[in-house]
Amino acid sequence: MLNKANTKIKKVLVVGLGLIGASLCRDLKRNINYEKIYGYDTDKDVMNYALKNDYIDEIKDDLNEGIKNSDLIVLCIPVQGIKEILDVVKKFFNSEKIFTETLSSKRAIIEFLTDNEMLDTKNFILSHPMAGTENFGIKNSKENLFKGANTFICPLEFSESDKLDEVNSLWERVQCYTHKLSLEKHDQLLTYLSHGPHAISFTLSKITPSLSEFPWSTTQGSLAEMTRVANSDPKLWANIFKDNKDNLINYINIFLEDLEILKTILKSQKKEDLLSYLEKSKPKK
Repeated sequence: MLNKANTKIKKVLVVGLGLIGASLCRDLKRNINYEKIYGYDTDKDVMNYALKNDYIDEIKDDLNEGIKNSDLIVLCIPVQGIKEILDVVKKFFNSEKIFTETLSSKRAIIEFLTDNEMLDTKNFILSHPMAGTENFGIKNSKENLFKGANTFICPLEFSESDKLDEVNSLWERVQCYTHKLSLEKHDQLLTYLSHGPHAISFTLSKITPSLSEFPWSTTQGSLAEMTRVANSDPKLWANIFKDNKDNLINYINIFLEDLEILKTILKSQKKEDLLSYLEKSKPKK
C-alpha cells in the first residue's frame, strides 16, 4: 500500500541511463503521479536513444541544471562513478531536493559522506532494487523490470520522514515491494543474496572446460542455470566486489571451509555422512 507522499514531487531526474536507469524511466513515464521524467547520462548517444524511444520526456545535458529543475533525483550510477557524481550533487544536500540511488553495495557512498562530513544529510535516502539481468546497457532495458521485485530502503541517521516516504513511494509505484534496512545490514545481506552467488558463478564458469560440442549446455541444465549471471559486466562486478570486499572475503572463507568438509566426507566414503551433509543443505525457508 502506498505511503502518503508529498504531492509537490512531480519531476524526476534519473542520472545514469543503463539497464536499471533506463528501465526505471520507462516505468515512471507511464505513472500518472509524475509529470516529467528527465534523463542524464555522460554518453550523449545514450541520452538521445532514450529520448528517441520515449523513455524520457527531456534530456538534461547539464547535471546541475537538471537537479535544479527536478524534485526527486535517482542516481543509477555504477560503484566506480558514484563518488564523482556525489561530488557534484553534494551542494544540494539538505535542500528541498530528494536524492536516492540504486547501488548494490553502499560502502563507497558511506566513505564519501564520512570524508565530507555529511553523515547528517537529511534528504539522501539510499535504496537498492533487487532487479536486473545479466545483460546491461540501455538497449537491454525493459518495461516492468521492477514488477514484483524487492527494494531495500536504507535511510541515513538524520533522514527526514517525508523524504523517506517519497523514496518508498517511488519504488512502490513501479510495483516493487519495499523493505527498510540499515546500511550495515544491507551490504552483509547482499553478500548472501547476490555478491557471493555471483562470485561462485564467475568461478564456476572459469573452471568449466569448453563444451562446444554440446552447444545446448549454455542454455539448458544445471550448469547453465548456475553460470547465467557470469555473463554480467565484468567491470561492473569487479567494482562491486571491491566495494564489498570484507563481507565477500568472509563469505568465500565460509564457502571454502564447507567445501573442505564435503571433500573430507567424500574421501571417507561414508554414505551416511554424505547423506546427512546433503540433507542439511536443503534451502532454508
